[in-house]
This record gives sequence, structure tokens and C-alpha cells, in this order.
Amino acid sequence: MTSFFSERTAEYSILPTVVMYLRQRFGAAAPMYFWSTREGNTVADEIHAGQRMRVLVVFARRPKVWREAVLLGKLNAELFEFAQRAGQHGLPCFAGFPAVRSVLELGEDFRTHWFPLIGGEQNDLYFQVDLSQPHLAPTAMDGQSLQTVELSDLGDAVENARVLPWSDVIKAIRSVRHPHRRTSYGDFFGRGSLYNPAYVLVAE
Repeated sequence: MTSFFSERTAEYSILPTVVMYLRQRFGAAAPMYFWSTREGNTVADEIHAGQRMRVLVVFARRPKVWREAVLLGKLNAELFEFAQRAGQHGLPCFAGFPAVRSVLELGEDFRTHWFPLIGGEQNDLYFQVDLSQPHLAPTAMDGQSLQTVELSDLGDAVENARVLPWSDVIKAIRSVRHPHRRTSYGDFFGRGSLYNPAYVLVAE
């Protein structure tokens, strides 16, 4: 089923709330889209040398209208795989799903459902959200248990995340985006992720 807007549009709408919450809790937080020749270049490395931070990884998920009051969503297996690699570097990883039925509803008050990705089953996971019962959490289509969390849980994950210098942040992001794999022919970097998240940098 085709959606009616992209993950990037969803990202624009769910990130401000996350960043504002983390700023209030930790004092400084900034969203970042990683571009290897910009955030990953030597000038950025020189400017941020000596700075230490925690990193939150955020994937935006787009809703798909199924029935008038029911939305469908999907957590791709690749997101869980990405999160597993991110966790090895101390980067907590979550997916956010804005429960809206149109682009303009993103400009109003809406609820974002947050899903922890680290430790999840590495299979595609489909779920539904019943807008007629806003107090209910999303439910999995196949009957699997489905964990959701609140913003405070994202904050707790950040508080417990590894503190890294800028250079290690960039190394971690590069490694997570392009997994290092071993074969009978030796080591190589994988093809890279089809899904690129947003990163929120939180000052130590």
C-alpha cells in the first residue's frame, strides 16, 4: 500500500519535538543529517575537535491509510539490523511514526509512536494504529508483541549512551552505514544502508 508522503517529510515533523525535549533535559541538542563530504570532512573534524557528545539515531516511518480511521506502518528488517550495529557503537536507535492522515495534519497537534529498534526481531514488522481509539498503542498485524516507548525513554537511552569525541562519532556513523563484513576472501565494507536516519547530537 502506497503512502502519501515520504520518510523525509515525516522526519521534518517528528524531530523538533525530540530535539526540544533533549535540549530541556540535557541543555544542548542538535539534529544532523550525515553527509560524508560535509559533516564527515576534515574541516568539520577540526572545528569539533575536543567536543564530546552522545548520539541518538532516529528513523522516521511514514503512515499508510488503510481504512478511514486506521493507519498501517512498517518497521523494515534493515532498521533492526542498522540498530544492532548502532548499539555496538553505543548509539541508541528508535523509529518514530506520526499518526496522521494527511500532510497538513503534521502542522497540528499529533501523536508520534516511538519504537525501540535495538534488540528487535530482524524481520519486517507490520503494525496498525486505530485513530478512533487514541489511547491504544499500535498493534502488530501478525500478533507479535510490539513495544512502544515515550519521549522520556528516549531521554533515558541518551543519558545511558556512550559519550564519544567527534572523531569517534563520525567513525561510528561511517561504520554503521557501511557494515564491515568478513568473507572467505577477506574483509570488506557492505553496500551501505538503503535507509538513512537523522542523528541528534547531545552535548556531554
